[in-house]
Amino acid sequence: MARVSKKTRARRRPAPATGAPGREDPGPLVERLMGSLRQAVAAGDLLRAELEAGTCMALPRIGRLAPEDAEAFVSKVLVDRAADEYSADGAAMLRLLVSLGSPATKKSASRALAALTDADIYPPGWVTEAGRAAPVQAWRRYDVFGDDETIVVTFRYGEAEHAIVGQVDLTGIPIVTGIGVTADAPGLIEALSQGDDPFDRVEQIGLAEARRHLEAPLARCDEEAEPGLSVQTLAYLPVARSRVRRLPAEGAAPVPVFIAADRAAAVDEFLKSPLAGGAVAADEDAARFWAEVLTGYSSRMPGEPPGQIGPRKTAHLLLGHVPNTFGLSAAQRQHLEPAVAAWTRWSAEHHGLDEAATARLMESLPEIFGQFGAAYDDPDAVTARSYVADVATSDADVSELAGHVARRLFAVPMPDPDGNDGPWDLNDPVVRRALTLAEFAECTPHAGLTHAEFMAAVHRVIAELWDDDPAETFAAARRMFASGSDRHDIIHTLAERPAATGP
Repeated sequence: MARVSKKTRARRRPAPATGAPGREDPGPLVERLMGSLRQAVAAGDLLRAELEAGTCMALPRIGRLAPEDAEAFVSKVLVDRAADEYSADGAAMLRLLVSLGSPATKKSASRALAALTDADIYPPGWVTEAGRAAPVQAWRRYDVFGDDETIVVTFRYGEAEHAIVGQVDLTGIPIVTGIGVTADAPGLIEALSQGDDPFDRVEQIGLAEARRHLEAPLARCDEEAEPGLSVQTLAYLPVARSRVRRLPAEGAAPVPVFIAADRAAAVDEFLKSPLAGGAVAADEDAARFWAEVLTGYSSRMPGEPPGQIGPRKTAHLLLGHVPNTFGLSAAQRQHLEPAVAAWTRWSAEHHGLDEAATARLMESLPEIFGQFGAAYDDPDAVTARSYVADVATSDADVSELAGHVARRLFAVPMPDPDGNDGPWDLNDPVVRRALTLAEFAECTPHAGLTHAEFMAAVHRVIAELWDDDPAETFAAARRMFASGSDRHDIIHTLAERPAATGP
């Protein structure tokens, strides 16, 4: 399930400002980082220069700037500072920004680089190889429970080899949680192979398979509102993306396809097994509910066998996914522990885990059970599950539920706690209208609309986003968001457009 967290209320769109903004003062930190980038460029160290450029580009995100402010920072500070060098080294910095930056950064840096080349100032030849590292080999470390994995890919610039390592959390929708870069590729692979965790496995994989394991989880680092990434990981993200694009897109082994029928078959197999006997005898409906919830969680990612579970995944599922998704009956809460314990033993046996791994799974359950009540009753969780109250059945496809959550959170972000107010029922259109009014009431329309007409249009856009009807509304919003627009401004802009009248 998509992560759900507290979000600040979207800022209101102000009336248009007059006058041109002055150049932002980059400050001592920016100056220091740009100095490190200059040193790397002067030394002709391509990998170091890429990492220093990535660190500079990470500053807006580290400072939690809004998307449009981040792009302004890159173009008004980084690009301008590099262009002001008016030298081959400045041109090299711009070439690095072109290689590693977002589409908007590429455009701004390309324009500045063109101005330098028009003045016969060119980047040194070595920097033209930026982003063209040759992939060599890939390795994967994973745990037997399917909770996480680490992908290492080595690359070569000339004779020098380096490695990119990505840590991927598989407990929810897969996302990269850490990135490392090292010039000691053999040392990293040796360390990876000598891990002492008895539940870890290491294998060499193909380059195309490495891309499949990394590409989407890397992209989610930008899609998640609060991914909790370290400063180093944010700095290395541009280089990691650049390297993954160098990996072949075709040639990986086919991913097994598991559909709803496979998950239903796993549930039936569990309910008929001796391990489920006590849970079924106590309350068959509750046992089926928990089996469907637990087995269905595997639908969130392609290729995961129905019912695969691990200690961290169980915690994520029972303390995050369930409280944020399902309204439980008294019987379902009462029979949680026996049903989940029986299902966990069955899952371990079904997936061939040995006694030690099974014991590790079972010993994690008491602590999770002890925290479930507080997690389920938390006001934020009560609010979160109201986003999918109309679509969250026990056998629902989790990836589809995640899509609903992402779209509806875009339409109506999680409200801020206000005083002693209780949970919010976002499934109630009246509540959504009240929150929308509070956000947009002070906006100034810019398309000849009266304020009443504008607010009516905003409510219409919110309803279209919530229901995904028409689907083009959210598609248009995603295109605008990808280009760097702010969520609030996107809804404002969509409201000023004429309403669709059909084909």
